[in-house]
Amino acid sequence: MNSQALQFAKTEHLLLLVGSNPLPNAVAGKLLTAPDGTISLIHSGGATGTAEVAQRLATWLKEQEVTQSVKFKEVEESNPTSISRGVAECLEVIKVQRVGLNYTGGTKAMAVHAYRAMERWTKEKSITPVFSYLDARTLQMVFDPVAGSNEQRIYVGRALELRPADLLALHGWTLRHEPTGTPLFPTTARVLATACTNDEGFKDWKGWIEKEFRPKCRRSDKEDWKNKTHLQAVSLTLPTSNALGEVVQSLRSELQVPEGDLGLAHGAFGNEPKRFCEWLYGKWLEHYVLDILNHLASPLCLQECAQNIVPNEVEFDVDVMALRGYQLFAFSCSTDIQKSLLKLKLFEAYVRARQLGGDEVRVALVCCVDDPDGLEHEMRRDVDPEGRIRVFGRRDLGNLTEHIKTWIQSQSGEEG
Repeated sequence: MNSQALQFAKTEHLLLLVGSNPLPNAVAGKLLTAPDGTISLIHSGGATGTAEVAQRLATWLKEQEVTQSVKFKEVEESNPTSISRGVAECLEVIKVQRVGLNYTGGTKAMAVHAYRAMERWTKEKSITPVFSYLDARTLQMVFDPVAGSNEQRIYVGRALELRPADLLALHGWTLRHEPTGTPLFPTTARVLATACTNDEGFKDWKGWIEKEFRPKCRRSDKEDWKNKTHLQAVSLTLPTSNALGEVVQSLRSELQVPEGDLGLAHGAFGNEPKRFCEWLYGKWLEHYVLDILNHLASPLCLQECAQNIVPNEVEFDVDVMALRGYQLFAFSCSTDIQKSLLKLKLFEAYVRARQLGGDEVRVALVCCVDDPDGLEHEMRRDVDPEGRIRVFGRRDLGNLTEHIKTWIQSQSGEEG
């Protein structure tokens, strides 16, 4: 984006209406505040209010050196008089020549009455206001027509590059550990994904998991791994079918192990048998997706791709994520084929990803189901009428790079 495109919209005093998700205000604050400008955060109070969101947003804006002057104004979110008075008080305190209101956040009542209050005040003071909102569908900053001007729309999807740590900080979450940026055994994961697109290969792999891997590694009384001592003594006989020959060869090559049965303790997994078990049982698909995103990072302008994102404060159901500008692309991965389980996993990822990345987020499920279109249709009908969800099935795995590339391009608000 042309760095000069938003210069006309930068104001010395910017009012932001704070809603439950701080991301739109973080974007607006970063892009629309003039140097040494002031930001007023208008938030609701009470037990269900947004005061805490406003405090986190202020901290982030100061850390980003957007401004060191952040003011707070509490209003009653559905009380027109309270909202109008709050806006007027914000404006009277700061004496400037250019003021702006971004009304993306907050309630509808806050947006309407804040807008009217700003109009009245600026008209009395003979000041031209800048009214704006962030369109989550198009990733455009929309500027309302004022004093005979036309509406302006400027694409800002890549104007602000965020990191996973930024999104977490805006929600008051912290990482339990650094996410994984480099996939483990990406070649084997790709070969296995390709093998699974074939009916025979998928059947043989699932058969090996059920007959050889699961009995030796999983506890029979519950869905859990056997203890470390037991796993260290396990010796797996790898598949012998022709459909999985390349998979076995690649696995031996990346593990650097000779012919024969396979142990579970390897340096690539920190000599933790459980981690290798998890990879074999299904996390290989996450690493395959991460490898694809890493290869697409340059052509698609993805500034960060990560797997194994674990916040301390909440259960998180997103397996892999990529950030393009401030837009979050979240991936949930599963080798399961049961529709009910896949729908639940996708729903949980959708809810958590939207909580983190707002309405701009896009969520994909990468799985081994044979009818991804049917599953996607059901999810869109039930929870996602705006089309933020995408499902990739088993037949898509062999050419998943192109499928993901096309999807991200179609959802990112600009071509190429």
